Amino acid sequence: MALSEQQTAQSYQNIMEPLVHAEIEKQLKFYPKNLKAYINKVEVATYALNRLPALYASSRQGKEQQHRIAQRKYKEEITSAVRRAIAAIEK
Repeated sequence: MALSEQQTAQSYQNIMEPLVHAEIEKQLKFYPKNLKAYINKVEVATYALNRLPALYASSRQGKEQQHRIAQRKYKEEITSAVRRAIAAIEK
C-alpha cells in the first residue's frame, strides 16, 4: 500500500464499529464459555453493522461528536442489532 493510500485509510473511522465491538463483548459475558468459543465475533459485528447506520468521522472532534450521537440516538439499536446478530450466527 502506498503511503498516501495508508494515510487515507487511517484518516477516517466509522464510530459504530468500536461501539458494536464493545456491545458484542458485553453481551457475550453472559454466554457459557463453551458456547462463546463457537461464536465468530467478526461475523456478529458484520451482521450488526450492516443493520446500523454508518457514522464516519475524520477528526478527533468529529469522532467525539459522532460518538455522542451514537450513544444518545442509537444505543438501543446497537444493543438490538448485536443481539439479533448473535442469534443469527448461533444458528
